Amino acid sequence: MPSLAIIHHAPELAYRRRGVRSIYNSLQGVVRRKPRPAANAHLAASRTEQGIRVIDLLVRSSLACLVLGISIVAGAQSYAPGEAVVLPGAEVADWGRVEKVDGHFGRPSGNSSRVPAVLILHGSGGIDGRGAYYAKALQDAGIATLEITMFPPGGRPRSGTKATMPFAAAALKWLAEQSGVDGTRLGVMGFSWGGVMALLISSELTQNALGKDVPKPIAFAPLYPTCSVIARVVKNKQSVYYGAEARMSGSAMLIQVGTKDDYEDDEHACDTLVASWPAAARERTTVRYYEGATHGFDTQDPPHQFKDEFARGGRGGVVRMWPTPNDAAAARIALVAFFAEHLKP
Repeated sequence: MPSLAIIHHAPELAYRRRGVRSIYNSLQGVVRRKPRPAANAHLAASRTEQGIRVIDLLVRSSLACLVLGISIVAGAQSYAPGEAVVLPGAEVADWGRVEKVDGHFGRPSGNSSRVPAVLILHGSGGIDGRGAYYAKALQDAGIATLEITMFPPGGRPRSGTKATMPFAAAALKWLAEQSGVDGTRLGVMGFSWGGVMALLISSELTQNALGKDVPKPIAFAPLYPTCSVIARVVKNKQSVYYGAEARMSGSAMLIQVGTKDDYEDDEHACDTLVASWPAAARERTTVRYYEGATHGFDTQDPPHQFKDEFARGGRGGVVRMWPTPNDAAAARIALVAFFAEHLKP
């Protein structure tokens, strides 16, 4: 029986890695060294604790400055490179309607022929520079990009991704209508919330809901799409996505996720989700894991954490987003290579 391809991205040993997490762990290791015995144990412990708090504050402050510097270099602009565009809206019956869609459309430089294109869908935090990080590399590879705005930071719809599917429908229609874009070579990628959308758009159930006038992409690249949450949603009879897993298409898919993603039930939750798909979908799916990486490991922001009711597969909890530049670079290379292979620029 065909099975999905699983890649465990194993970077160099921790002390040789140049990622932010390894720097933080090394510094924390220094901070947590056992203090020498003292004549006055209580006084020594108090002084040690105060010293640790001061040093830890300095470590975190320095780390934030370091990551902020990386963010400025890697994600100098929030929006994907290209011209600002306003697209006509779309309606998905029983799911919702949008009057217009704002986006940024960029073409490969010096290419006047019809090119493939990738739709970029942001995460729960809105446009934050991650789309720009990948868009430039895709454009350099000969692929046009369209990053759209579905909601502002903090504006995640309570009704779920069905509320933002009309944005994707409008964007795909618009892309296919552009004279310089080949509408038969479209791809979709997304981060977290957008990753959920990218994954589910590959299902024939979602494609039928979007309508016959919406072109069907041929390649999908969701990043950390909260597989544990999706696995529960598609089994919920009250969900519009009920049964979507049984109707996953045979389109090419690349899923990239960290093994320490706090939205997941376990380190390899995406394996379980993909195993529930038809054989044709499984054999065209690659799951690429990044050992020790958190949710949003390619974030262009300083490390942070927050509470989310959808963490731990829907049980709720704290979600960490720690940028690891080595993993982000590897994910970008893999994603561009994936779309280059299947969209053939």
